[in-house]
Amino acid sequence: MNIKFFRNVLIHLTVVTGLFLSQAGFADYIVGEEANRSGDRDTAFKEFYNAAQNKNARAYGKLGSMYLYGLGTPKDYRQAYIWFHMAYLSGEREGERFRDAASSTMSRKEYLEAVEEAEQQRLKLELGKTPEH
Repeated sequence: MNIKFFRNVLIHLTVVTGLFLSQAGFADYIVGEEANRSGDRDTAFKEFYNAAQNKNARAYGKLGSMYLYGLGTPKDYRQAYIWFHMAYLSGEREGERFRDAASSTMSRKEYLEAVEEAEQQRLKLELGKTPEH
């Protein structure tokens, strides 16, 4: 077997893996939406979390809201800030406003910790430093 063959196999595996991961995030998001509509906040939170981990940009804001209002999870303004920031960086217009609302409930120390954690999450999700529009 030659190098060209292995290169083509690697390219195809990369494409298929990327499609699978994006589909997994989309499926989790849809299940989360259905659970949220039916009032099953625990399932909605888990599914939005899974979708966010699979880089589903729409799930970032949903997850931020779950943390902000304590739906399916305890209220956690720092986590709300982080996920709303991910939504903002992904081009969700309301992400910035909700991120700022979450930060208004924090002490200066909590805010600085949230900013640092948001940066770590941004790197993990491979998002840019400015919003995608």
